[in-house]
Amino acid sequence: MATRLRKFSTSPVTKAIAFILAVLIPTGLVVLALFANFSYLDTECLFVEDYFDSRDFANRMRKAAAEVSDTLYSRVPPENVPYYYYVNDGKKVWSNVGKQDKSFFEQFEPAFCSLENGQWSFGRSTDFTASDIYIDRLKYYAVVDKSNTIYVAYPSETSRAWEQKWQKDRETFMPMFMAAAAGIVLLLSLAAYLAAVTGRKPHDRDLHPGKTDSTFSEILIAALLLTALAWYAIIEPAFDENPIDTGKLGTYHIVVLVLVGIITSAAATICGTILLTLIRKLKAGSLVKHSIIYKIFYRIYDLAVSLFDGRAFSKYPLTKSLFYRQLIFIILSFVFVFLTFLFIALETYAALIPPVLEMVMIYWYIKGNNRTYMDINRGFNESLEEQMKSERMKVALITNVSHDLKTPLTSIISYIDLLSKEEGLPETAKDYVKILGEKAGRLNNMVSDLFDLAKSTSGNMPVDIEKLDLKKLIEQTLADMGDRIEKSGLAFRVRLPEKPMQINADGKKLYRVFQNVIDNALKYSLQGTRVYVALEENEGMAVATVKNTAGYEMDFTADEILQRFMRGDKSRTTEGSGLGLSIAESYTKLCGGRFKVDIDGDLFKVTISFNLVS
Repeated sequence: MATRLRKFSTSPVTKAIAFILAVLIPTGLVVLALFANFSYLDTECLFVEDYFDSRDFANRMRKAAAEVSDTLYSRVPPENVPYYYYVNDGKKVWSNVGKQDKSFFEQFEPAFCSLENGQWSFGRSTDFTASDIYIDRLKYYAVVDKSNTIYVAYPSETSRAWEQKWQKDRETFMPMFMAAAAGIVLLLSLAAYLAAVTGRKPHDRDLHPGKTDSTFSEILIAALLLTALAWYAIIEPAFDENPIDTGKLGTYHIVVLVLVGIITSAAATICGTILLTLIRKLKAGSLVKHSIIYKIFYRIYDLAVSLFDGRAFSKYPLTKSLFYRQLIFIILSFVFVFLTFLFIALETYAALIPPVLEMVMIYWYIKGNNRTYMDINRGFNESLEEQMKSERMKVALITNVSHDLKTPLTSIISYIDLLSKEEGLPETAKDYVKILGEKAGRLNNMVSDLFDLAKSTSGNMPVDIEKLDLKKLIEQTLADMGDRIEKSGLAFRVRLPEKPMQINADGKKLYRVFQNVIDNALKYSLQGTRVYVALEENEGMAVATVKNTAGYEMDFTADEILQRFMRGDKSRTTEGSGLGLSIAESYTKLCGGRFKVDIDGDLFKVTISFNLVS
């Protein structure tokens, strides 16, 4: 049961639904708030049931009282106002009603306030002078003279209209408020759920990074802040729009609500994705480590530490000892220099001691380094001798094995030849003899190649260097291999210069080089493609190239294909031995040339270059 629940909770579908809801809820909250702003709904109605206990009503009364109070100084009463007033400064009376006794104004309770004997009175026991907006006009100026008397009252029709609107707003706002509160609770729950399951999958408990986790933390945080600021800058003017006059949403207000919803949902999607990415990085412990600032400071710290911890020489005891000896030398030298200047400043003969100690330390440093250098040279020579010995043993082994294989192989080939000439053999036996002859011939070629390669790499192969025309050598090689080229089905495109290309090389070995390279193209090219053979002069060198399209995927490097017994065709469906290019490279170097292989997708290119001679 627990496993099924965990699979459900970490299911991609469940997480997608939760994320969509987490985007839609804040979008709905913002649209709801904007709608309330357009409808001019006062949030105070949520908490104050009776309008006459509200701050809005008290401020209306304060405003009217402040306007009437201005009459005491301006000596001009307010005109065309929606309330009744009476002002008496002891000398003159101003009023907009015929009845000027207090009882007339009191009948409009609670929409009534008065100033008598320097004290304001308001029916709901509210501190009438508590408002910062009207404090000067109500608390100071109007009560300077205690003989001032002010009565202010709104008609019952006006106060009842205010009360009715308050109750209507309360009925409208309360469901919206409850829905918003429920949405906030659900949003917090969804946020906690997404934070818990982000990076988790149903079938394991490992933390899986998302596609955005490779982004540096600072970039994510900057994108989060920029998105939030851009969202605020775009929607903030919408809250400054004029409220609805008719009580119904107009087309303009509907369009604004839709646009704000779209913008908010897009911003919520971006911010939610970034927040989940930051949470995954926090879970993985990479929030700080995968940041540009951390990497910069860590590199600086690591560089500083690497100057003193000798980590680069941890695998090399001799160089490690050199490093630490050098470090000690630098530190002690600094100490001795500091002590020398200190003793000189103190004008004491002790200033002679640090230089003496410095000389002793220099002797110790040089002697220790010389001993270490001798050990390094000794180890290097031993390693080189061991490597040369191993190489000689390898070449000798290959040479001896190749030589020992030749004698029995020659006998096998001879007996197969005799057997093939025997009369009266069944057709099946003849086929077997034919196959044996082919395989024995291939084995003989392989042994010969191995023997030649061993001799060329050992340096024991004689080389007859002479002046020859590389153009004619390539033409001869192509002519000798004409039958094989024609049977291969490949189209050869040959581009040779008109003039000779004179070089110094061993003609027989260079012939073998081009034979092996062209043979390699015949074996491994894609059927029906073209093979390009070209020769040109480039910066005083004769450069020959052979290019072909491989008939298999070349998942190897140029260096790997030149290794002995390395074959590009891993399925080994061709008859190559893996030695052809190795022999070609070895022979080219013996003749003083350069041999290079380039691989670009399915294009296989061999470049052979020699210095031109006059």
